[in-house]
Amino acid sequence: MILRSIALFLIASTCLAQMTGSGTPSNSPDDIAALAAQAKQGNADAQLKLGDAYLRGRGVTQDNAEAVRLFRAAADNGNAEAQYTLGSLYAAGIGVVRDDAEATKWFQKAAENGSAEAQYNMGVRCAYGRGVPKDDKQAAVWFRKSAEQGLARGQLGLAAGYANGLGLPQDKAEALKWYTKAAEQGMAEAQTQVGLIYYNGEGAPTNYQAALSWLEKAAGQGNADAEFNLGAMFERDRGVAQNLPKAVEFYRLAAEHGSASALNNLASLYQHGTGVAQDQQQAMKLYTMAAEKGVFEAQNYLAGAYLTGNGVRKDEVEAAKWMQLAAAHGKAEAECNLAILYQTGTGLPQSFNDALVWYGKAAEQGFAKAQHNLGALYGNGQGTPKDFVKAYKWLLLAQKSGYRDSQQALDWLKPQMTAEQITQAQSSADEWARSHTGR
Repeated sequence: MILRSIALFLIASTCLAQMTGSGTPSNSPDDIAALAAQAKQGNADAQLKLGDAYLRGRGVTQDNAEAVRLFRAAADNGNAEAQYTLGSLYAAGIGVVRDDAEATKWFQKAAENGSAEAQYNMGVRCAYGRGVPKDDKQAAVWFRKSAEQGLARGQLGLAAGYANGLGLPQDKAEALKWYTKAAEQGMAEAQTQVGLIYYNGEGAPTNYQAALSWLEKAAGQGNADAEFNLGAMFERDRGVAQNLPKAVEFYRLAAEHGSASALNNLASLYQHGTGVAQDQQQAMKLYTMAAEKGVFEAQNYLAGAYLTGNGVRKDEVEAAKWMQLAAAHGKAEAECNLAILYQTGTGLPQSFNDALVWYGKAAEQGFAKAQHNLGALYGNGQGTPKDFVKAYKWLLLAQKSGYRDSQQALDWLKPQMTAEQITQAQSSADEWARSHTGR
């Protein structure tokens, strides 16, 4: 069992506390006067500090416009911190109209002047195409510059590049190296990644004790992904002794911190009475919460529950609603099930055209039942003109995948076809199989 890996979303660091040092004490009138005199003479450091005073209202009346003017003066004088701060103001729309291009301009100046925070921000901007063309290789360059200066967020960004092959050759061991550097600085996201690498043995030999240790560090900071994965460890008895009360505890914490997957797993525990008293009503409540947050498994479960009346009042319209959402994830079984609802008019207006589309999506993924039903639609001319060649192709593929009903359908179809049509259908099926080998 592989614990769930986390898709990292890198966030640009533009909050005020990270701009110019929010711990600076309030300035006295004498301090302000001295800074103003030095700033007037073009002292960039004084311009920066006075701009910070106006931005925060320390010793002066808070004035964003004056803060921006002073930061710009310091930035024009080559002060990297002022350039970074000015970029942050444009990114956040504080004292200026929000402008990604202008933010990028100042972040790049600061980055080129050696600001690790600005280098990280440039990495994020290149990774997501904010104010610059999307460029994973350039993102990796900036993340590396930031990481080598010891900035934990930069190390996290560089590690993610190695882990996912974004702008860099995929290298799990190198990813672990940089995740560990960020984790050792206390970054919960990195601690979670290190824990998962040791658990799954990707980039390092499997080490359950190290995995547990790193995940516990991250969970101690309220990281929902770490809490979720600890819940999975204690539920499934691999790497640690099974402890269902602990699994429930971690799933609950993760759910409180925003994990939709934890809601789904908690629902399953209540459904089956595992680690908690069985409670179908609570299970349905949790499945619904998870489904509303986009969890495929929960959406798929609700579709089946409402369709059959399992633990809830039977409701075909509600079943169809959840099946549509589940199918949108691109899972073949859900796509096939949605096609069946369209074909039979269950919870939805009957539509052979829509059934054809959804069977097609699932059939292209190699789902045998969908291939069989798609072949049947082509053979019967439902949702499409009759096409015995396409019908034979899809029925043959389903039959080769072991779908039992397909042979009978082929035997019915074959006498209605010419030898040339059969050869064409067989060639088309062979070509499809070759192109999908290894998928």
